[in-house]
Amino acid sequence: MKAYGTGTTAVAAKAGKVEGTIDISAFEKILKEKPESVYLIDVREPKEFETGHMKTAVNIPVKELQKRVKTLAADKPIIFVCATGARSGECFYMLQDLRPDLKKVSYVDADIAFNKDGTYKITPKK
Repeated sequence: MKAYGTGTTAVAAKAGKVEGTIDISAFEKILKEKPESVYLIDVREPKEFETGHMKTAVNIPVKELQKRVKTLAADKPIIFVCATGARSGECFYMLQDLRPDLKKVSYVDADIAFNKDGTYKITPKK
């Protein structure tokens, strides 16, 4: 179990069932209670991101991540999201190869429907 945040404001994050994933309920708790405690990176294409995204997410599409990997800060955990978990999982493994110094990296392995107002619906994989 990783802690996201610091001191008494830390939020525990349980790992998911698949390597590199974060437990969905732990992820939602982080977004609700301490969203600033993580770097939330949405790896979908810019046009997808424009149609709706999580409020604290930054958009770094998969094809740009390799070019920008050295700019990723190590001071907070990184969580990758996309619409299905496929691209975010790809980014998790990319970071394992290109930035092994980043130890607190995970991704959401679920179907996520993003809304224009920053809300979303997560449907866990079965």
